[in-house]
Amino acid sequence: MAVIGIDLGGTKTAGIILEGERIEERYREETDASSQEGVLRGLAQACSELMEKAARRGIGIEAVGLGIAGFVDFERGVVTEAPNHPLRDAHVRDILADKTGLPVFVDNDANVAALAEARLGAGKGSRYLVHLTLGTGIGGGIIIDGRIYRGALGAAAELGHMIVLEDGPMCNCGARGCLEALASGVAIYRRVEEAAAAGRISPAVEEFLSDPMAFSAETLGRHADAGDALARDILSTAGHHLGTGIASLVNIFNPDAVTLSGGLLGCFHHMEGAMREAFEGTAIAISRDHVRILRSTLGNDGGTLGAALLALEGLS
Repeated sequence: MAVIGIDLGGTKTAGIILEGERIEERYREETDASSQEGVLRGLAQACSELMEKAARRGIGIEAVGLGIAGFVDFERGVVTEAPNHPLRDAHVRDILADKTGLPVFVDNDANVAALAEARLGAGKGSRYLVHLTLGTGIGGGIIIDGRIYRGALGAAAELGHMIVLEDGPMCNCGARGCLEALASGVAIYRRVEEAAAAGRISPAVEEFLSDPMAFSAETLGRHADAGDALARDILSTAGHHLGTGIASLVNIFNPDAVTLSGGLLGCFHHMEGAMREAFEGTAIAISRDHVRILRSTLGNDGGTLGAALLALEGLS
């Protein structure tokens, strides 16, 4: 059985044809986020091109799965709100089903990434899994008894907005002390910005001051690799907060595995020691000693694989 999986990103739309556990074809194009119509047109184009590739190879497509950052009413296939796209109350499932003539299944991108980790990735075989996407922000997905946990309105697993430091730094969501405000790419950038404003001197700060717009967590990681003490301290602090957050999630959900993906994994070696120390000192022993904290093994394919698996589950 073959299905299409599409990961709708803020800048790129990626797609695959999955047959069994094998990726047969790929698609990648810039996302037109200028309007809701542009986003939907791009999704239809991705489906059309992948279906054409399948037809040329004699592959029969059975369904389409889609992962998107935002709040999704899974039962209705409606994207109610999306922070990185102009989608509001968008009936994505029905629109794409009309365009393709196929069953379409739509869910949050971190939810489907969690599904991919539990089925095919680092957490393969786990029936209870927590997944964190570590990038500009922090997203999350939860697998309970082998199934995605969505909550009452499809808004569950906003794990980046768990409070880990009361009265901590302001988060984009409007609260203070969220995990995202302490351990994401944005949080790391903010700490470099604060160090520069305070007049702290280091090679990382000097590069930041020379071109703030080009500076990123990856840049900071490069300076940490070169021995910059400030860079290492900032990443270690982010790792500490991440470990505290993971401990709370493990205490609540008692998972088999916590899996981590996203752009911050490039400098994760400077965060991991502090993360594990905070986790070990905070998590309840019975859950702590059972869980595995693992880096994703799926690379950039986690989102598309998860979307494809969502389609397969929808057909079963």
